[in-house]
Amino acid sequence: MAVPDTTTFSLDDVVTEINPTTDDLVDCFADATASCFDSSYSGTKTELLNFRNYGAVCTTSYSSSAIVSKPSAACSAPVNQTYYHNGSGTYPASGDNCYSNSAGTTVLAAGTYKMTDATTSGSTYVIGSLGSVSSVTAC
Repeated sequence: MAVPDTTTFSLDDVVTEINPTTDDLVDCFADATASCFDSSYSGTKTELLNFRNYGAVCTTSYSSSAIVSKPSAACSAPVNQTYYHNGSGTYPASGDNCYSNSAGTTVLAAGTYKMTDATTSGSTYVIGSLGSVSSVTAC
């Protein structure tokens, strides 16, 4: 759950969202994920209000193919796109949502894609109708 998009939230709200090593503002900034700050409020990252709306949209970029017309050919598709996911890992996993923009407002179209990941040959992943990853299979 994100830090509220108001000016009345407290340090406790930020601590709950980030779970820092110690419950102080300096450690919250040290343990925060840069992509989770709302760019409208992130500022110089020195005051509590920089955490306004923190975590509302928290995406990670990854390299992928465009949607492929034949799922059986996905492993040979060129990886030439940058997409974003809201999962906690480096690459999308089952249950993550995938987006074409870093703000996380435009979900990927349903279908099969190839991504570059930790495997040597990459993996294919299937996106359902609501932008959610339903499966990931190594090539």
